Amino acid sequence: MTTRTWNQLAPHIASTPKGNTHPGRVHVIQGWNTHHTQVLLLTDVEAAAWVAATAAGEN
Repeated sequence: MTTRTWNQLAPHIASTPKGNTHPGRVHVIQGWNTHHTQVLLLTDVEAAAWVAATAAGEN
């Protein structure tokens, strides 16, 4: 993400966080802070299977 993009998305955060090339690592903005977070990278099929398995486990 470029500094310009960051400033458009989160102008209230003074400094642009350093980028990360590790797949699945993103920045999350919470209030006035940013946090590095690991997210799941799933295909549509994998996501549907995960949702189905999760829903089945809740019954």
